[in-house]
Amino acid sequence: MDGEALKERLDRVRGKTREMVRDLKVPNVEDLKALIEDIRQEQTEAKYHPDKRRLDAVADFFAYTEEEGRKFFDEVDRSKKGKLSLDDLKQAMKKRNLPPRYAKAFMDRAKGPNIFARTISWEDFHGVMSERESTVLRMFNSMSMSRNGLLKTSDVKQVLERLGLAATDENAKSMVRYLRGSSEYTRQGYVTYGQFRNFLMLMPQEVARETDPSRLWFEAATIVQFSPPKRAGSVGMALRAAFAGGLASASTTSMMHPLDTLKTRLQAAVGKGPSLLELIKSVPKLGPRKMYQGIIPSVTGNFAGHGLRTATYEVVCIALAPALALPMVTETTIQGLGSGIGTLLGTCVRIPCEVLKQRLQTDQYPNVIAAAKGITSTNPRALYAGTAATLTREIPFYVTGLMIYENLKKLAVGLKGGRELENYQVIIVGACAGALGSVMVNPFDVMKTRTMTGSVPLGQPLFMSMAHIVKTEGPLALMKGAIPRMAWIAPLGAMNFAGYELAKKAMNSTEADKTGKEEKEETMRTAPPPQELSPPPPAPPSEAD
Repeated sequence: MDGEALKERLDRVRGKTREMVRDLKVPNVEDLKALIEDIRQEQTEAKYHPDKRRLDAVADFFAYTEEEGRKFFDEVDRSKKGKLSLDDLKQAMKKRNLPPRYAKAFMDRAKGPNIFARTISWEDFHGVMSERESTVLRMFNSMSMSRNGLLKTSDVKQVLERLGLAATDENAKSMVRYLRGSSEYTRQGYVTYGQFRNFLMLMPQEVARETDPSRLWFEAATIVQFSPPKRAGSVGMALRAAFAGGLASASTTSMMHPLDTLKTRLQAAVGKGPSLLELIKSVPKLGPRKMYQGIIPSVTGNFAGHGLRTATYEVVCIALAPALALPMVTETTIQGLGSGIGTLLGTCVRIPCEVLKQRLQTDQYPNVIAAAKGITSTNPRALYAGTAATLTREIPFYVTGLMIYENLKKLAVGLKGGRELENYQVIIVGACAGALGSVMVNPFDVMKTRTMTGSVPLGQPLFMSMAHIVKTEGPLALMKGAIPRMAWIAPLGAMNFAGYELAKKAMNSTEADKTGKEEKEETMRTAPPPQELSPPPPAPPSEAD
């Protein structure tokens, strides 16, 4: 190539280079800052968000748990129709030495809103297991296990030592064999996550939450019961319940008696009568003696009636506890029945005291003896005046009040993440339950007051008297005294619920201290405890008005 040609080619290259440099866009400072910030943000987020490898590992884990769950479902499904019945779940519990009531709890949770369903599908079964996956995984990881994710016999022994249980080779091997299940694995000394998961999923959530799962595993595998049943039907238990209930009712009733007197005077007035504001203004004129008129029969009747009611309630709940295994039978159903029976018996004891109290509150007699003589002089049956109205009011009140309290308490416990309610929270829940229940049955309370004070003829049918009041005084007459009654029942219910539970807890703890050492040393070579109700809540506040 000659010199001219080379020069010409170099000139062309220089020209193209100038054009490229001229067209090159150099980013400004702001663009460079934005680019640097994007790179820094990407690096920061990478520390807190899983990369693809970790996401793939999570996907593999869920695929594994679904496969293990499906195998477990097929194992429990004896009919091989893709549906689990209550009997299938009971058989699974029996095979694992677990109480049959766990089957009922699992079935109810899996059915969800379909309360009349007799079977559950794989989707229902998988839904229950999935919602507890993270909790079970944390429990499994809290135990010492090898890097391959298996829980070995040596790890099980360490767990037993941590719990203060007998950490022997035989116990650890028994626990491993218990979860391994089939005989082909009995010589392999390890447990997989799927086997541990299937065992824990069978337990009610509150049981697994309140008790270390390793202890539950140990007790089920070795068929040893360390703790006696929480409740046992006995005369001592009934007497303690009666005394606690009677003491709580009598003390709270005596504190709220003046407000009850105002309510009785307001309801007993036929026709327009004095208003609530007028009665409140008349309190200084009435004085303490008039405001506490009738307190002796009130406290006596409430102590006896409420004590009998709570004792009956406790005994009925324990006696009917095995019925929890039946379809569509819940704790609330049994508690409602126990409350109804207890109310019927307690009311029969308290009605004569109620008649005496309300006659004294309306100034018909000067004292209890004069009232008793005057009422029984013509007809002894007059002491039971208002029985129909009282029962018509109290049985719905106590049943609905108990259910309102139970559901409000469950709601409050759920909002607290399953932790036990503080005393002040029990007081708030009891106040709300008492107030709502009192409003619902106020018309029958008006009829009770009118009958017991003699404003309604003795023996006249309840609904005939009610129709007469509506006709002559208007429908709102049946809601007379609703506001003072709510103001009376709300704090009464708050104190009554809290007082009952605290008194009962104190007596039960005293009883437990006496026998605690003996119970800890004993081991019962028996199956797990029979079905039992969780400790039922106290009956609603006494309606001694």
